[in-house]
Amino acid sequence: MFTLRYPFSLPPGQEIAVTEESTNVGDLNFSLKRQDRLYILTISGFNSEEEAKQYINNVWAGLMWLLLHHGLSPNAELEAQKVTYTEDPYQAARNISKNFGLQVGGPVDGLIDGARPAVYPSEKNIRTLTVGQAAVIISTPVSAVFSFLSEGVSYPRSGGVNKVPKLRLALELYSAYYTETSANARFLTLVMALEALSSGVARTPLVIGLLDKWKSELGEVVKTVDLSSDDAASLKAMGRELSFRKEDSIRMQIRNVVLTTLQASGDQDAGQTAKDAVKIYDLRSTLVHEGKLEQQVLSKATSDAKIIVERVLRARFIQEAN
Repeated sequence: MFTLRYPFSLPPGQEIAVTEESTNVGDLNFSLKRQDRLYILTISGFNSEEEAKQYINNVWAGLMWLLLHHGLSPNAELEAQKVTYTEDPYQAARNISKNFGLQVGGPVDGLIDGARPAVYPSEKNIRTLTVGQAAVIISTPVSAVFSFLSEGVSYPRSGGVNKVPKLRLALELYSAYYTETSANARFLTLVMALEALSSGVARTPLVIGLLDKWKSELGEVVKTVDLSSDDAASLKAMGRELSFRKEDSIRMQIRNVVLTTLQASGDQDAGQTAKDAVKIYDLRSTLVHEGKLEQQVLSKATSDAKIIVERVLRARFIQEAN
């Protein structure tokens, strides 16, 4: 038989009132306990390692169902780690006791990262080494706080920055980036900050003329169909879409807001940065439509997006505050 150990965390302000509880779901035994900042869900009763690994998808679905009903926002991984098994379980126990200053009784058949999902034979004595779960606190010197605080409040029109709706929303979204627990959510939040700053730009007269022509033709077609039919509903939706298309796409709006904002600040690489922003938005579209980006791609895109958003927001802040 095999066991699935599935750890997850909750954001600050959320918790599950549990020390350690167990229940049965079909033929499986569920046990939940809290361990420092992690909640450890242990599920036993699987007939094979592959069956247990596949069940990670079921666990994630269960957590999302909990989110929809109780607002708990779990952060967890979806792939099981590779378990490192020891050649000599008793020697491994002695090594752990010596190297980590822990009193380990009995054999140690394997070691896992306690913060990531793992599947292992139920009869094995598995020990956890929780990596990276210590709370990371970035301490900012008070001198830096006063320096930037005094600079920010001293701009001629700093008191009016919060009265610029688009900039205020973009700053709120950028702030939310630091509190999001999901890598996907952090990336999307950064892109939304750029979207919030964007404004519709009218297309060229040639394009607008074509759109008006098509909308007129569409109106004539609507007159020929039953107004309660699916065709009528679709045609009316297309008419609204044509009206919307009189402005540039969000993709081009993001390019324009990055380009014009940085150009106004005298940035020599404004053009290249705008192109980079468009590439980031394309990755956002891939993530939204396909639901996934490769981890390495997502990590780099988030890092690049953060740099661009910071630059644009700082430039826009200075422009509005002056």
